[in-house]
Amino acid sequence: MKLTYFQLEPHIAKNLSPIYLIAGEDVLLKQDSMRIIQKAAKQAGFIEKIRLSIETDSGEQLYNALYSSSLFSEKRLIELHLPSLSHQTIATILQEYVKNPSAQQLLLIHTGKIDTKTAKTTCYRAMEEYGIVIAIWPLSREQLLQWIHQKAKKYRLQFTPAAAHLLANFVEGNLIAAAQVIEKCYLLQPQNSIDENFIESILVDETQFTIFDYVDSIIAGNVSRSLHILSSLKLNNTEPTLIIWAIARELRLLNDISQQLKQGASFEELFKKYHVLMRRQFSIKKFLSTFGAKDCNRFLLHITTIDRSIKGATLDNPWNQLQLLCLKMAKMVLS
Repeated sequence: MKLTYFQLEPHIAKNLSPIYLIAGEDVLLKQDSMRIIQKAAKQAGFIEKIRLSIETDSGEQLYNALYSSSLFSEKRLIELHLPSLSHQTIATILQEYVKNPSAQQLLLIHTGKIDTKTAKTTCYRAMEEYGIVIAIWPLSREQLLQWIHQKAKKYRLQFTPAAAHLLANFVEGNLIAAAQVIEKCYLLQPQNSIDENFIESILVDETQFTIFDYVDSIIAGNVSRSLHILSSLKLNNTEPTLIIWAIARELRLLNDISQQLKQGASFEELFKKYHVLMRRQFSIKKFLSTFGAKDCNRFLLHITTIDRSIKGATLDNPWNQLQLLCLKMAKMVLS
């Protein structure tokens, strides 16, 4: 069965499936979906928890987890992170298991967006037939408003329609930013009702971006937000030297990660090694699926050009060059 994000909670209140696949790119919606399933599993007695993150096509670890007995004879939740369903060995194990899952186990899989090719595979079709697939897609305007009201309700807040529209306009689909504003409303508003005036007062503070917000937005490939933050930094007289320093530092990190991935290291190992925050990991994976070490070096050369323009060695406008770099890193212009 295939469900949307909004259908999951009503469904799981009535019936808990032994198999769940969450697929998509929005980090917050995936985390919310996982929390809903984890809570329901705990209430149903799935106490023991096993977490697996599989980057290669080696199926031994997954097979052992699915078919070995619990050490404590308890019902258990197995959480499996897969970059994709393309690994043949993994796919074969999963498509056989979902046909006859253990009643003592709940398998929760989360992966990236399901493309047309993957949707036609035997493994994915088995997931849809025997389990529950939650397809995470970018929210439409109406869905974003619905999400804002639902999120606010969890904090016992009541947004007026005007307040919800104002927040939706501000975040431009960025659910993490929206969630932060809602949480701030909860902390600052002594009453439950939130109107547009209160939202506007909070958003004034939220427009104070940092150079690290800009770097994160570029790596995430959010062009409109990146250019918006860059304009804000310029208006606040941020030194462009600080901006290129932050971008260069990030590109050197991405360069190192890219090279070590080629040598056989896993994302999990490298994120731990370089202390990469959880909220940034998906964006970095996505960026490095498009760009490699050579690309990072090309972008660093562009930063050298920007540095020269800041120092007056060229007639180029450094702010225009920063915009161009942003577009290059989003593959919207040719390098």
